Amino acid sequence: MSPAQRRPTSADVARLAGVSRTTVSSVLNDDRDRPISDEARRRVLAAVRELGYTPHASARMLRAGRSNIVLYPMPRLPLALARTAYLEHLDRELTARGLTLLIHGDRDASGVSGARRWAEHRPAAVLVAADRCPEEAVGLLRRAGVDHVLLEARRPVPYAPTVIVDSVSVADLAARYLLDRGHRRLACLVPGGDIAELARDRFDAVTTVAGKAGVPVQRVDCALTTESLAPAVELWRDPRRRPDAVYTYNDEFGLVLLQALADAGLRVPEDIAVVGTDNHPLGAALRPALTTTYLDPVEGAAAVASSIERLLRDEELAPDLAEIARPRIITRVSA
Repeated sequence: MSPAQRRPTSADVARLAGVSRTTVSSVLNDDRDRPISDEARRRVLAAVRELGYTPHASARMLRAGRSNIVLYPMPRLPLALARTAYLEHLDRELTARGLTLLIHGDRDASGVSGARRWAEHRPAAVLVAADRCPEEAVGLLRRAGVDHVLLEARRPVPYAPTVIVDSVSVADLAARYLLDRGHRRLACLVPGGDIAELARDRFDAVTTVAGKAGVPVQRVDCALTTESLAPAVELWRDPRRRPDAVYTYNDEFGLVLLQALADAGLRVPEDIAVVGTDNHPLGAALRPALTTTYLDPVEGAAAVASSIERLLRDEELAPDLAEIARPRIITRVSA
């Protein structure tokens, strides 16, 4: 490479700032154990900006003796708004702790073969859904030098530390809420495609809760269109065949259902109550505002980041970690 193309180094920063490379390293790594004057710190940071210097991640890892990477395999489900919000907050929380979130883009990677791919990045920790990381995969990661594996699951897993993430509990809460409000004829939207498995699990949760109360649940297979909901909504024009409340899998389907019901001249909540999931901003903005259940992404991200930090310090997970996973409900006009 020509001099004009050469990547700036820490030696270049040190020369421009008039300090040692050790001082440059201490400033960039925010090493508070080594006293550095405010003036020297200012000159180093000014030189970094002028040269466009960026540290070499691999070299920094070698000097520190370990990686600061937390690897998170891309979820298999499409990234809905709630999961995106969770990842954004998780990134902020890890950054505040000096850790870097690395999202591994292969949605299909799992098991031992997936663990091999994840280990190639030499992460300090791997955060992954338990159904993608069985015991033998956890063992491979540990043998490959990954300090810690934290699993996400609906209930504790015996072979690795687990943070409870129950994406079905929101449906359970919605069903209980509707029953407590006196509804005795329920329906549940069940989308297909990439979210079909989770949709079936949420439907099963609703039917389990309702079944204990002797309440029937009508299943409505659908897509995210008013056209796919039209046959059910047409059926519901007849009060004798109409549920008095619907759980909609998530808020996006809830908003589509609200439109379909309005088009059919059915009133919410007078004719049919509607409950969604995920606390989508449009659910509060549109009319009637949508009642929703959700898992708090801010608290969830903070709890997971704190758990990873504790594991990297060889500490036990917080005993009240499961409390963070409790679903919440926001009651609005629709139910």
